[in-house]
Amino acid sequence: MTYFCYLLAFFWGVFLALLLQFTGWGQFLAYRRTWITVVVGVGVDLLIVLLLLYTLPHLSDPLEIWLHLVVVISLSSLGVICRGVYLEYTETQQEMERLKGQHNGR
Repeated sequence: MTYFCYLLAFFWGVFLALLLQFTGWGQFLAYRRTWITVVVGVGVDLLIVLLLLYTLPHLSDPLEIWLHLVVVISLSSLGVICRGVYLEYTETQQEMERLKGQHNGR
């Protein structure tokens, strides 16, 4: 069940990133209401951790519980991080092309 929760966290993050990238209301939320996307993202992460802790009742060590929390949040953030890197890359490429065009025009 641990790996299922980890996969669920990863695919949740990918789903959220795709939603923010390719839907109109997702783009609106990403650019104008970022706090809502953070609250929803962390809320679902905490639900996944709750499911994980429910299925692993033998966990009593706070460090082990904390590590599971870190893994879930880390895996779920990969999709959004990749989206951010992609957006930064495309923005930089566009700016480089614009500057290149200005330089060649002189």
